[in-house]
Amino acid sequence: MDQQHIVSEGIEPIACRREARFGRLVRIGALASAILLGSGIAACDLTGDARNAQQPSNPGAGPDPGDIDIGARSTESGNAERNEAAARANQASRERSDAPAAAESAAGGSDEETGIAAAPSTGAVRASASIEPVGDSEARGEASFIETDEGLEIIVTMSGLDPGEHGIHIHENGDCSGPAAEGAGDHFNPDGTPHGAPTDDPSARHAGDLGNISADESGEAQLDMTHDMLTVEGELGVAGKAIIVHSGEDDFTSQPSGESGDPVACGVIESSARG
Repeated sequence: MDQQHIVSEGIEPIACRREARFGRLVRIGALASAILLGSGIAACDLTGDARNAQQPSNPGAGPDPGDIDIGARSTESGNAERNEAAARANQASRERSDAPAAAESAAGGSDEETGIAAAPSTGAVRASASIEPVGDSEARGEASFIETDEGLEIIVTMSGLDPGEHGIHIHENGDCSGPAAEGAGDHFNPDGTPHGAPTDDPSARHAGDLGNISADESGEAQLDMTHDMLTVEGELGVAGKAIIVHSGEDDFTSQPSGESGDPVACGVIESSARG
């Protein structure tokens, strides 16, 4: 066998072996690629399964909060704003309703806290007099006149009197001038009747006869009576007249003034506003 034939026979097997080895490598690479691709697909399937497992299984549980329609959110926001506005309007209305009560409490104080109730207006016609000393006397006081359904209520309070009874009368003039208040004139007597006690028949007493006021040991006295003939204004009105307290007791019989002595205090009666 020549040398060329030997070389040819040695080279051909080597080439075959290399081709066979290359083919095996190609097949191994293809198999590895297939394995890697299969692993990736499996991983994707597992991830999808995990997401599906997190979704609620109850179809009636409602949509995912992240999927709520924007229009629905806007509607709910509008309703909330309208409800809040209505609540504010109701609160403002209550505050306005309470305001008069609050304003009244601030102006007159709280009757519940002080325990003092405000006196209602009676609408009555009133008059009053400040009774001042006459001459050297120290007697003084106040008188009020209030028209009622029963007649004219007369309230007199005095101090500085001698203890005992003192005649008290309405005189015809609203003038206390003079050393003995001579400007007041005689007893108020529009009907020309005789002098008498306030409990006598109107035909047997002067309209201005009030009887006596009694002073205690300290010289203080109070008279509270209702006169069935007198009024504040008018023909039998006391307004514009004088009230006089005398030094002695009225005996109700002596004419023309009951021998009650000199005046010790005199005041002009003035009408005041109603109520």
